Amino acid sequence: MALLTANKVFQMNGVAVSEKIIPDGTRWKDGAKAQKAGFSAGSLYKKQQRLSGGTGKVQGVTIHNTADLANVHDDGEQYTRATYNENMGSVRVHYYVDDTGAWQNLKAGTGLCSNDPVGSAEVSWHAGDGSTPDGGNMTTISMEVIMGDTAAHDEKAKDNAARMAAWLLWKHGLTIDKLFSHTYWVNKSAGKHFADVDRQCTNPVRNQKWCPTYIFGSSNPDIALKNWKAFKQLVQGYMDALNGGAQAPTADAAGTLYRVQTGAFSSKANATAYAKKIKAAGFDTYVVKADGLYKVQVGAYSKKANAEAQMQKLTAAGFQAFITTKSGTPV
Repeated sequence: MALLTANKVFQMNGVAVSEKIIPDGTRWKDGAKAQKAGFSAGSLYKKQQRLSGGTGKVQGVTIHNTADLANVHDDGEQYTRATYNENMGSVRVHYYVDDTGAWQNLKAGTGLCSNDPVGSAEVSWHAGDGSTPDGGNMTTISMEVIMGDTAAHDEKAKDNAARMAAWLLWKHGLTIDKLFSHTYWVNKSAGKHFADVDRQCTNPVRNQKWCPTYIFGSSNPDIALKNWKAFKQLVQGYMDALNGGAQAPTADAAGTLYRVQTGAFSSKANATAYAKKIKAAGFDTYVVKADGLYKVQVGAYSKKANAEAQMQKLTAAGFQAFITTKSGTPV
């Protein structure tokens, strides 16, 4: 079957996005496929409703993983083609992302193309929570990150997803705590609520979906939590670059992140207290444990120049700082 032709190809934070948004008014055609998905021929093929009660307001970005397709170069195109051919059941997502770029299937209110004007973000079906008003389907942009191939492929797909998630959060005026995993919504549907968003994003619920499984990297919730936080740090690094007034740059070296460190303590309590002091001065900070020390770091940058600029800001504010490529276990 012939490959799809995108309506428009544009750049989102360095990632090539092929726009193939399902047109409003599209309806199920194949009665058997529709019935299998819980619909009937002639039913609307997508929810066709703006997020957040029709306002189009984006309240978060939800990350999923789906499997890489064997012997397929552009996996996002094939998943999009399967959607258009009524072979994806009821699933509808905003973006399919892999190592080659991304395909957009639903409006996300980006303003980056004529088919996706600002304020038009629409409901997708991805979180398993139906039409719950404050659920993932009805409030967040969905992103299926296609992984499960080679390590190089998966790192590039993850980096593309981080770039796009950062841009979408930045565009919609959201902070990093509005980045969710599918498992976050699984917990919410199960009545499980955690003050720590990351813990809710990585808390397994018996007999329920564990996702994004490749980003989690393990069925062990502690390892999943560590890996999820590392992904969020990658997203935060790209957000920092955007907040600096420029598009997130290409990494100096594949997978390299430059971190600004401003303290190392043998005591967790002392590190936490110092991190609060740094945060009070207006810097987004976190604590990691490595080599028997609790290290206070600020940001994770794909470009060394951005880390150097942040280091200069810390120094000007009266804090000692240096650049490192080493991180540790988030605490």
